[in-house]
Amino acid sequence: MKMTRSRKILGSIEVVLAVVVLVVAVALAPAYSAEKPAPETQAPTADASEAVATEPVPETTTLPAPELPEVNDYTVENYIVLTSDAAMEMYSVAQKRLTEYGQTLSKLKSCVPEINVYSLLAPTRIAFYGPEEYRTGSHDQTRGIEIAYSAMTGGVETVDAYSHIARHTDEYIYFRTDHHWTARGAYYAYEAFCETAGLTCKPLSAHETGRLDGFVGSMYRYTHSEKLKENPDYVEVFYPTVEASGQFYSSPAMTDGKNLRIISTSITDSSSKYMAFIQGDKPLIKMTSACGSDRKILMVKESYGNAFAPFLLENFSEVYVLDPRQDGVKGMNLPQFLRDHGITDVLVLNYLMAPSNSTFMNAFKAMLDA
Repeated sequence: MKMTRSRKILGSIEVVLAVVVLVVAVALAPAYSAEKPAPETQAPTADASEAVATEPVPETTTLPAPELPEVNDYTVENYIVLTSDAAMEMYSVAQKRLTEYGQTLSKLKSCVPEINVYSLLAPTRIAFYGPEEYRTGSHDQTRGIEIAYSAMTGGVETVDAYSHIARHTDEYIYFRTDHHWTARGAYYAYEAFCETAGLTCKPLSAHETGRLDGFVGSMYRYTHSEKLKENPDYVEVFYPTVEASGQFYSSPAMTDGKNLRIISTSITDSSSKYMAFIQGDKPLIKMTSACGSDRKILMVKESYGNAFAPFLLENFSEVYVLDPRQDGVKGMNLPQFLRDHGITDVLVLNYLMAPSNSTFMNAFKAMLDA
């Protein structure tokens, strides 16, 4: 359905009111000129998260706000916002689900207090490229991230991927025809993770690159928009800088390993090219790296983690990737698995829709109750 636009009408009314106020103020100025000026007050806002800070924040802890595009021409149907050249999922803050997500990670940390546990919630395309009304107020993704992170206790370390990604909104960091971030967007989140975990992050220029053209992904499948079909994406890949190999398994017993292509550029199906990263969603993956580290990490993820996973090989000698949604790993005892394999770090990486996905959440929680 086409959205009704009233911003121009409201703007005209605001101008007329401003003129009236100015005329009245001038007329009454002599009567009040001897009075002391009233203290400055903050105008009320529709949402507390939009309030303006009253004290300066140290420059070392802030980043300049990204210059986000103004989107005027768009439609919304079935919770998908379609602009002139892209489609994206609508996001709304779900406080109860976000709090539950934070509590689940806190429980994980309490089960394995000796292991580093990190949380990275990834913003989606609409947070940077959507219409203003769908990235502010009740749709503000920074607010959603803050709610989840504030519910994490017991030493869970949180990663501010949003601020790092926001520095690069003029780059190709999200697909237009698909709901995922690109490998370049995932890299900037990896950069934020390294900063939080005290790791060295190699620059993108250190990686050999590849490219798959003609990618038309999930957003096209949902919308069947000819605009998307006629303007396909491309998939940019970054190869690990270290020798690495991997296998994938159907269960936590890890007895049926098959060779894994960490990066693949041979995919021809136009709708499947995001599978260039770790061959898509597998129940359990183990990759080994010649990076020389004595640290081992397990990443709990949905599909946003796929483009992120290869970067972990730069800093960890063993990288495990676990997708709780897959049948083969449902009901596994995650804390015991971590101890059995000598894992030193856990990263729970999901996009911001995951806390409201009951399939993911129920499977994840079951792993802590096994």
